[in-house]
Amino acid sequence: MRARRWGAWAATLLPVLAIGSTAAAQYPPPPQPYPPQPYPPPPQPQPYPPPPGQPVPYQPVPNQQPYPPQPYPQPYPQPLPAPYPQPMPVPQPVVPPPTNFRSSGEMAYLAGTSIAYGVGTGIWIDSVVGINDPAPAFILPVLFGAGVPIGFFVWDGISEFHRGVPATISTGMLLGGIEGIAISGLQWQLTGGTNPQPNSGQWTFPTWTTLTFLTATGGAIGGYFFGEWLWPDPRSLGFIASGAGWGSLAGIMFGAGVGGDAAGGAAVWGFAGYNAGILATGALSTVYTPSWQTLKYMWLGDLLGTLATTPVYLFYIGNNNDPRHGLIANSIGGLAGVGLAAALTYNMQDPPGTASWMPPFQLGVGPTPTGGAALTAYGQF
Repeated sequence: MRARRWGAWAATLLPVLAIGSTAAAQYPPPPQPYPPQPYPPPPQPQPYPPPPGQPVPYQPVPNQQPYPPQPYPQPYPQPLPAPYPQPMPVPQPVVPPPTNFRSSGEMAYLAGTSIAYGVGTGIWIDSVVGINDPAPAFILPVLFGAGVPIGFFVWDGISEFHRGVPATISTGMLLGGIEGIAISGLQWQLTGGTNPQPNSGQWTFPTWTTLTFLTATGGAIGGYFFGEWLWPDPRSLGFIASGAGWGSLAGIMFGAGVGGDAAGGAAVWGFAGYNAGILATGALSTVYTPSWQTLKYMWLGDLLGTLATTPVYLFYIGNNNDPRHGLIANSIGGLAGVGLAAALTYNMQDPPGTASWMPPFQLGVGPTPTGGAALTAYGQF
């Protein structure tokens, strides 16, 4: 019975298994991945021997690894500067822009010459009127000595002077006044000096002061119109005034040494040298304007040239000639020194910021610890 039952189960399961096998045979199995196959390395180039006589080419090393890039050099840390005090910058002088109007130096020059002109005007009026009492005789010189410069400053405040005009007024006033004094001195010397002869025609003091007042006034008026016409550089006027001084000194020494009458010769030749110096430097100033430095060295050259010729007097020892003739050599030496200094320094320039005119000397008045006053004079030479 049991054998019959297992036979029935077997008869039932065989068709089922047959159907399952047939269905599985209809679908192929899924593809399986191939295992990775190692590829052979590419063939390496074979080195062929070079032909005879040819250099062996460079062959790179196989599988050569590039070197890593080298890093740029890093700057080493710089040490901090030492805490030394740094020098302060030197301030440069400020050069004022050019202007068509006068400078403060010119007005200072005009103030000094106008004071002298005012005092001389008061003396002239006193001499003409005949004021002999000392106290009243001081009134007019003091009033004019203060009033003339005040008048110029009021004039400048109403209508400011143009460039160079105050300097030309001052120079004309100064040279004109010296011209009057020189003429009076020459006339006084030629008419006997301290020992005039009767009816010699020697001028009196009122005549001298009148002549000086007229020449100084004429010089001031001429200087004003000359300045308004030309607007000259104040250094040119300093050159002209210096020429008058060089000519006078050379003329006085030359006149005292060339003639028998030393005083008369000095008066005549000094007057001639004064005017010749004005004319010569006036003509040169139209084509050349020296600097203040050049003028300073020209004056120094005049002094050194005069001193350099003093050994000439040694040759008069035991000589019968008049030793006063040595003054001729002194006068020529002074002029030669002026010319040599001018040739060596003609192109010198004034430092920047230099004022257009600086007085050759300046005066100052100040109180003293004891309660009085002190007068101080100083100059740029």
